[in-house]
Amino acid sequence: MARKKKGIEWVGGIAVMPGYVTGEGEPYRPEMLLWLDDNQLVLGVTTEKPGHLLARASDSLAETMAKPMVGKAGAPSRIRVATKDLANVLRAGHPTIEIVCAPTPELDAVMAVMREHMGDHTEEEQTYLSPDLSPEAMASFFRSAATLYRARPWAHVPANRSLFSLTIEQFGLREAALVVIGQMGESLGFILFSSLDDYALFQEAARALEHDVDAKLPRHFALNFERGADLSRALRKEVSTHGWEVAGPEGWPWPVAVDPDLVSRPPTAKEVTISEAICLSLPQLLTQKKALEAAWNGDGPPVTTTVKVSTHSGDVEVSLRAPHEQVIERPPFDLMADLFEVGMQEEVDEDSRADLEEELLLRFEDSPEAQALAELSFAPLLMDYAASYFNATIATLDAHELRQIIFDIVPRKVSIDAAAASGIIAELRAFYSFLKREFGLKQADACLRELGSDAVKKLSAALSDKRNFGMAKSLFAAGAEAGFDMRSQKGIDEWMRQASSMPLDSFPLPFGIPARPASRADASAKKKKERKSAKKARRKNR
Repeated sequence: MARKKKGIEWVGGIAVMPGYVTGEGEPYRPEMLLWLDDNQLVLGVTTEKPGHLLARASDSLAETMAKPMVGKAGAPSRIRVATKDLANVLRAGHPTIEIVCAPTPELDAVMAVMREHMGDHTEEEQTYLSPDLSPEAMASFFRSAATLYRARPWAHVPANRSLFSLTIEQFGLREAALVVIGQMGESLGFILFSSLDDYALFQEAARALEHDVDAKLPRHFALNFERGADLSRALRKEVSTHGWEVAGPEGWPWPVAVDPDLVSRPPTAKEVTISEAICLSLPQLLTQKKALEAAWNGDGPPVTTTVKVSTHSGDVEVSLRAPHEQVIERPPFDLMADLFEVGMQEEVDEDSRADLEEELLLRFEDSPEAQALAELSFAPLLMDYAASYFNATIATLDAHELRQIIFDIVPRKVSIDAAAASGIIAELRAFYSFLKREFGLKQADACLRELGSDAVKKLSAALSDKRNFGMAKSLFAAGAEAGFDMRSQKGIDEWMRQASSMPLDSFPLPFGIPARPASRADASAKKKKERKSAKKARRKNR
């Protein structure tokens, strides 16, 4: 038996390697059993196909103690592992060593270095080919991809209606979720999820990752169209050597499967066949333009098509439907409740508010209400002013406070032409209509009444009335009247140089300021009173 050293702790664990083994049938990611000493030096490594290492763990530990990769032979007094299964196996095989089940961040650090190292060599190893994918198979795939690229589905499928149902019975796909991407002119192609649930999880995980919150994406498959210049030299040479068809400089297809930890792998022959089938069938569905538009707008039934297409592995029957008929249940993430909670604090947490409002604006951008808007600029401004003047969020801002922001604060603070009034009101009407439909915002109806038929005329008059101008806006207005281009930095600088030599009474200073908005202290007192009332009501209802 190896000699036991007092007070020494090792760390052990099984990790999935950050790369795939190909050429042995279905691609797979090997697992690796590592042993680290208390200096985080790797003492031993055992690799195997997935699912085989647990049975070998006890022997692997004995081999590492007898012959470590660095240092002298010996046994630790304690080993820390992250999973109960591994801990139980080690306790049975090594009863004299204390086995502790606890987090093992040291292994994460080792794997991060390995991922970085392997990433440095990825480009050199890239290829479209594999033992299961011959040059002839890839030629067929490239022809199909060129057909899809020329059909440009991202130019015809609305961003907020991009979800299709896909069924290919012979490959076990039933009601899979197919998403067309690239409506903003970037990341052209599609993403395929095995189910609608996976698509919903992907959306929520993507939002979390945008806010630097750890989240695992569901497994998915994507076909991206890339610029040829952005692909590796090895891939471009391979395409040129075989003469595969490419539809244009930005139409080079790149199929990829993605794991939850964002490790990608080359596609299998089955996945390439599915990609071909999608590339050939989707353009046929998109020829039904009027029916699709009616279906997407809710004015007509879903549009379906079932076609048989020829791929490199034979004929494939594909059924597509738009839109996907199943209802997506959102994971429990009550955005408006979170905004309400932030707005009820004595001082709004700016970081929390910014994150939540960014998420809200992303949802608004994807909503039907926002589709007719050229850009979103006053919904963010409204939420900023709500926090600055009323210590509120959009969830706690009431109709009276909204009226003060739109018809009092904006005319005094924002340098904008009166002709913009109709656009401002249209955007805010759309915003509150979205908040009412999507979240059931209780004050939405009252706020929409403030943005009623006379709101454009009222705001236009306020934006034109110089008595409403604050000091900064008065200064800008005077510059514009003096003939300076106040939309450019050069014009502003020229005006400021001239204005600095003029007496103060040369400027039309504001007067007749309307009643001040609630101060932060007033707003905080109001929120505090509301919180006490809410608590009292809850006690009565218990």
